[in-house]
Formats: sequence, C-alpha cells, structure tokens
Amino acid sequence: MMYRHNLRRRSLVSGAILSAVLGLAATPASADFSLYEQGGLKIDGAFTGGVTLFTSPGAQFGAGSWTNNAGSPGKRITGHGNWSETFLHPELKASYETENYGTFYGDVSGQFTMTGGSGEPSLISTTYGHPWLVELENLYGGWKSGKTLVGLGLDENGLDLSGGRQSFRIADGFLISNGTNNIGKRGMFWTQSRTAFAETGLAKFSSGNVRADVFYLKNNASNSVMLPGLYENALTKVAGGNIELFGNADQVEGKPAPDGASNYADRKWYAGVTYFKVVSANDDNVYTFNRNQTNSTVTNTLSSARNGMNVFSFHVGGNPLPFLPDFSFYGNAVKEKNNTHNNQVDADAYYIEPGYQLSSVMWTPKLSYRYAHFSGDKNPGDNKKTAYDPFFYNAITRGFGTWFIGEIVGNYVISNSNVNIHQLTFSVNPRDDLKLSVLAFDYKYDARSQLSGVTSADLAREIDFAAEWAISDNVALSAAFGMATPGRGYKQNISTNSSPASMPNKTWLLGETSLVVKF
Repeated sequence: MMYRHNLRRRSLVSGAILSAVLGLAATPASADFSLYEQGGLKIDGAFTGGVTLFTSPGAQFGAGSWTNNAGSPGKRITGHGNWSETFLHPELKASYETENYGTFYGDVSGQFTMTGGSGEPSLISTTYGHPWLVELENLYGGWKSGKTLVGLGLDENGLDLSGGRQSFRIADGFLISNGTNNIGKRGMFWTQSRTAFAETGLAKFSSGNVRADVFYLKNNASNSVMLPGLYENALTKVAGGNIELFGNADQVEGKPAPDGASNYADRKWYAGVTYFKVVSANDDNVYTFNRNQTNSTVTNTLSSARNGMNVFSFHVGGNPLPFLPDFSFYGNAVKEKNNTHNNQVDADAYYIEPGYQLSSVMWTPKLSYRYAHFSGDKNPGDNKKTAYDPFFYNAITRGFGTWFIGEIVGNYVISNSNVNIHQLTFSVNPRDDLKLSVLAFDYKYDARSQLSGVTSADLAREIDFAAEWAISDNVALSAAFGMATPGRGYKQNISTNSSPASMPNKTWLLGETSLVVKF
C-alpha cells in the first residue's frame, strides 16, 4: 500500500523561510547583528523565526486525514484540518580574515520546531499529535582563499572549502537542495525550516564566469522521527560534481555588487551539468528488492533502490539574451541509472519553463508556463524501478509552485514521481515590496498501472492565489488560498488502496498565512 512509503519534503511557499535560513534574497534583507569585531576576527549573531497558520476544509477531497495503522488509514483525524507550524532558529557565526592566508569561518545553530492542531492533511498525517523537537541545525567550518590563489587563475575567494553539518543546493533545487525531511517529530511539513545535510564535504571553485562544486553529502534521515509503521527517506550518502557557466545580474544602485559565483539569486542566467553517485544508502526492508517485500512495494517507496545509483543532470535558467530582456527560460533534465544487484533503476524527469514579463507596463505583469515530467513505473511487479526518485528537492528562490508544485496537491498528494504537470502562472507587482500571483495546475499520472486499480491518468486540478509582502527589512508576510478537485484516477487510487477512507468527491480548499522575522 503506497502511502506507507510515499513521504517527501515541503518547502516554504514563498521561499521566505528557507531564504532566511540560507541567507537568500527572498527574505527580509536585514544584516546579522555584530557581537564582536577586532582585527580580523568577527563574531555575529542571527535569529530567524516564523509561524504559519492553516485551515483545510475538504481534506483529501473529502476522504479526510488519518492516523497510521500498519501503513494503512487507521483513525480518521478530521476532514477539516486546522493546524499551525512554528520555528525558532538562533545562530552564531564567526570568521577570521588573515592578510595572506585567506579567511577561516564557522557556523553553529539550532532549531525549535512545533506543529499544533490537527497536523498536516496528508492522507496519513505524519505530524498528528502535536510533535515538537529541539535539534542542531548547522555545525560547520571552512576556509576561503582570499587573494592567495588569484595568480593561479581563480577569483578572489575562488576556492571555498568547508565541511560539517550545513545546507547545500544546486541551481533552483530541482534535484539537490534539502538535506532534511521535515516530517514526523520534526513537525515542519510545510515550513521546511530545516535544510542542513547531516554530513558535508564541499569544495567550491570560481574563475570569471565559470563556477564548480565538488561535493559529498549525507542526508539527515532517521526513522526514529517517524510514527510507527511509517518510513523516512532512505539514509543516503552521495559524492559528485557540478560545473556551471553563469552571468551576473545587473548592478542595482545602492546594493552590493552581484556575486553569481556564490549566490544563486545574483545570477542573471546559468547553464550547468551535475553528476553524482550514491555511494551508500539504506539497503534493507522497503528500500531494496528481494528483502521480503513485494516488488510493487519497493517500486512505490520513493527513495528505494538508491544504493549504487548514478545520476546525471543538466540545468539552465534565467535569460542570456540581451536583445530580449523580458524573456526567461528555466529547465532541468535528470537521468537515473542503477545496475547493481537488487537495485535496478532506469528513471528520468525533466521540466521546461518559458516566461515573459512586461517590464515597461504598470505592475510588471509576468506570464509563465511549465511542463514537468516525473517518470512512473508501468510494470511495478518486476524488479526494475522506472519511477523517478526526486532525492533532495525543495523550493528555494523562485516562489510558489517550486518545487512543491501546488499548495494542495503538490504538498499533500504527490511526491514529484509518477506524475506529469501542466502549470500556468501569472503574477503582478503592485509595489516593489508586494507580489500577487495566480497559479493553475493540471496533474496526470505518468504510469497508471503503478497504482493498483487505477485505469485513468486523471489525477487532479488546482488553482492557487498567493500574495508575498516584504513588510520591512526584518519582516515578511505571505498568504495563499487554493482549491483543488480530484480526477477519476485519484478516486480509483483511494477507493482501491486506502480502505476504509471514504470516496474523495469534494472540492478541497486550503488557506495559509505565514509570518517570518529575521534579525
């Protein structure tokens, strides 16, 4: 039964919370507060906190949200969920800049997180029961080269070495972004305030318009944070590299010079290639074929058959065309191959997203279209998995619908696997600090036969209305309202695989409001 294993991550709808944690542009743009500075030594403090309130009439299209019962719906929690998510994130940073030997730096932070009310309205809620947790977030150190390697062709600070517990992402987070799955006792299913990998080893290089990363990552995964009978994403270690060409964004008067080599938000355009190999992953129970589990159970486990996998990715974004400054194009293609014993995989995913804005028109309206494909498995009973594994995806910088595609279905139904999505987004900016958006989605199963009893590819349709307001340099407010209707295929899926859940026939509504502060 697929819902036992089909768990995944959620990012902040507007990007504000993750941007606050990671220091990105979508958050209130306040500086850290200085605690000590003398000579080359600098010690800063920072604090980010937020609270989000939700209401969700018609959860799961009327089927409601349930507790777990050995991987199947047990006790019905509610068909009209009301819940909250709260996080507090204090942080301490230190750096020591030398005259001839670059800069040494470090960071330590922790988080308190809590979910109140009924918990998120997934078919089987992972945050039911008011979970809370105090946990270490960042603990890492590193060194930047300063001017020491300029003579070798690298930029100033063109080599950045670091290791420890920290966040890392590639491009817009389609494949690698979030090292922590914020479900279960972590209680941040929607907010996704935790992003750090449990272990990292990073080498970042930059020279002119070329940048590269060599990385080792271990995700922060543990079944101990889950309710009995539910599984976290597989504990996974990967090693690989990424190389990109990029152009810096235009200089804005009164702002620091853009640094696209270090900051994704400062890139006007980019194109890159990524490769990594899974050097180890959970290799027992539901995570591998021939472990006393049916093949279809393993196929429907999102992070199964990882051990030994090779992953290839190509990504582009922004606008490299000076003669068409209002045009944008984003895309990514991923191929996953694994030929190791008991871990056969041949899966893929891609998206294309052209967009155009009218920069000379009042409110700067922008229209974009995205088609996203995440492969499914037409033969779930064999020992080869063709359903895409989304690994460490998250939403980082590009707002609503990236990469939890839809505030309802993208959060609480799908997991960026076995689905094809058409998305249309229209946005306006009535003021520099206010963005209003309308997003429409059409979801289809990629492989109907991956799910027992499903003969229709029609999964769901959704429309969202969103607002993002930077109230001040320290405070950001976002809100969204969404409505979704089920397709015939989803009704068949629930009816066949989720007894005793009732038939989903209602329109599902969702309202959410999030407040984030940063100092």
